[in-house]
Amino acid sequence: MKSQPFVSILVPAYNEPPTILMQTLDTLSHLRYKNFEVLIIDNNTRDVSVWKPVEVFAKKMDEKFRFFHIDHLSGFKAGALNYLLERLDSRSEYTVVIDADYIVRPDFLSIALPYFSDEKIALVQFPQYYRNCNKENQPIADEYHHFFGIYMNMANHLDCVPSTGTVSVYKSKVLKILEGFRGEALTEDADLGLRIYREGYRGIYINRPIGYGLMPYDLESYKHQKWRWAFGNAQSLKTLFLMFGKIPFKSWFGFLLHLTAWNHLNFLPFAVITAYVIILLPFTPLNEQHRYLLDTASISLLITLVAKWILFWISLKNQKQSFRRSWRAFLIHMGMTLVYSEAWLAFLFQAKSVFERTNKFILLKMPSLIKNTYKELILGIWFLIGIAEAIYVGGRITTKITFFVSSMVLFCIFYVYWKISPTKDYSKKLLAITEKKYKSYLIENEVIKNKA
Repeated sequence: MKSQPFVSILVPAYNEPPTILMQTLDTLSHLRYKNFEVLIIDNNTRDVSVWKPVEVFAKKMDEKFRFFHIDHLSGFKAGALNYLLERLDSRSEYTVVIDADYIVRPDFLSIALPYFSDEKIALVQFPQYYRNCNKENQPIADEYHHFFGIYMNMANHLDCVPSTGTVSVYKSKVLKILEGFRGEALTEDADLGLRIYREGYRGIYINRPIGYGLMPYDLESYKHQKWRWAFGNAQSLKTLFLMFGKIPFKSWFGFLLHLTAWNHLNFLPFAVITAYVIILLPFTPLNEQHRYLLDTASISLLITLVAKWILFWISLKNQKQSFRRSWRAFLIHMGMTLVYSEAWLAFLFQAKSVFERTNKFILLKMPSLIKNTYKELILGIWFLIGIAEAIYVGGRITTKITFFVSSMVLFCIFYVYWKISPTKDYSKKLLAITEKKYKSYLIENEVIKNKA
């Protein structure tokens, strides 16, 4: 009987609620698999009371678990993963990345490893599912799901499966060939997926829930997460363009679709309409060229909106109340229009952005609604002024419709706030369960701290 291949599981963490991370490690200890190790790293967390209980917890588990705490480690999540890659067991054949808030099924490895049936397969990727989801915040979860339901399923057909950062399984030798993750990439997972294909390897996507994480609890964290994804994917386009002609075109085109899934550059026509109709119209009469530009921008916006809704409907068509759910998820997606647009524009004018982790702590007070929506509010009102002006000067019906739709798209940010707000209360219940279960480790840490 052939022996099991050895697997190294990497769990990077930064400023995570300790009991949430303990729960993740606890589920890993119950994997129905023998030959594995778990390497946990907490990097740059200043508060000792956050990471120390996890260290105590990990030390009381068996020898498979090793915990590291490093201050002043550069490279964000990529830097933490690279630190662990240098410390893998020499027997390691496969490397798994699990985010600190994910709990995985006991048969995770037994399901994943058989898919490495070909020497060229270097990545097996599973979808991301969430456990702080209920009927009230379902549209938020559905918006996440559309990426996996559409783009990741498509990836198998176009042979362009990217890494999505967690519940990801890699061949360890390929990670060594690629020298790990690139610290300058905000979406180090997408960047690594591209480099896997550039090296002549490929990935497989398995559309099967295997791990469950936590969605952001508030609008501010949600916007930060989506900004990071959009900006990071824009960074990866440089790598993709350098790969043109070096991988099959269908794979190259598939990666292009993936990397632009979170962009809303259709917002640029909004700016065109704003400039011509609101600023120039009182001073410069519209000529035919102006009208042609306005019509083109208006049509492109409407086509984009229809196309995006169709994608949501396709991804949810097999679910109950598919029509209603697709509309709600679509509104969530459009509520992020300014975030997705700004991230891409920011990338064009600056080479770097700061990595901001998604907050998992339960805040006593929700972040200010006005602070997190004022840009969309101002721009939305600006478009409504454009409608009034178009009516006053006798503007074309397509211009009026586009202004109205544009303002409604921006105001969808308030729908996002409405739907994500219940996540906090539901998440508090999940956190309370972990705090009750692992309370003894928190108390033990306080005792050790007081003695010191």
